[in-house]
Order: sequence, then C-alpha cells, then structure tokens
Amino acid sequence: MIKILAVSDSHGNKDILNELALRYSNQVDHFVHCGDSELSSSDLIWGIMSTVMGNCDYDYQMNDEYRFQAGSKNALVVHGHQHSVRSSIAGLKREAEQANVSLVFYGHTHIAKAEQEEGILFINPGSISQPRGTLMEKTYCIVTLDDQTATVTYYNDHHQEVVDLRKQFQML
Repeated sequence: MIKILAVSDSHGNKDILNELALRYSNQVDHFVHCGDSELSSSDLIWGIMSTVMGNCDYDYQMNDEYRFQAGSKNALVVHGHQHSVRSSIAGLKREAEQANVSLVFYGHTHIAKAEQEEGILFINPGSISQPRGTLMEKTYCIVTLDDQTATVTYYNDHHQEVVDLRKQFQML
C-alpha cells in the first residue's frame, strides 16, 4: 500500500506545510505540492515535499512538472495553469497519455476534486489557504493506493476528514 499526501496553493503559508510534514512524516510515502507555494526553491520544506512551479511562484529554479513512481503506478505533478484546468482537464489528459501516467496531481483552481477518465486518475487537493467553489474549505488530500484501488480522502486545515469528498476508484 502506498500513501501520497497532496497539497496545493498554500500561497505563502509555510506553517501549514511544516505542520503537514511533521504530522505525516512516518505515515505517507510521498509528499507532493502542486504549486503556488510562493516559497523559495531553497526552502527546507522541499527536502521533504516535492513541488512544481505555479503561476504565483517566481523562483525559476522550480520545475514545471514532477514525475514519480507510486508503487506500480506512474504519477505526474503539475500546477495546471499551463493546461487550462479552469475550463477542463483535456490538456492534462493529453499530457498524461503522452507521459504514460495513471495518476495526475494538479492545483490552480483551488477546488478539491478527484475524477477518473479512461483509467487516469486526476486529483486536485484544493487549496490549503484560499479555497474557492461551493465547499469553501481549506483542504489537502491523502491518496491510498493498492494494486486495484485508489482511495482519495480529503482533510481540512484542522486535519478533520471532509467526508463528502471521499472517493474510491478502480485502478487498471
């Protein structure tokens, strides 16, 4: 079983990132940040979390994407602003297919969302500091993967599960 903590759009809130790293340091296999941290690429948190550059990040030492292996699955992390995710995930889907990944983590919209299209799981952890949409709750998520399923569990900034957002997907 693999666990991935995903967070995004922290917009300068370094305290919550440190809190997440301390709270989950022995509980998850990967920490990913989907951009718009507004922190320096040399910040110590990046020794624990992997991040990508968002449209509000101005440290050009950050990469536009990050790929990693999550058990038997290939994963991709992007911010999403270069893929027009506010209108659809079509751009992300094209990139995922080209990169042969089955998990895509992205941010930018500040809206927590998990959906699957043609075997590819698209996960937006929402925003841990500036939520948008109908939920209006600060969120991050933990994805639990085994060989056949992925469970996406969302939490608020007080580490309480946002039960209505929990989803489970069959993984091919």
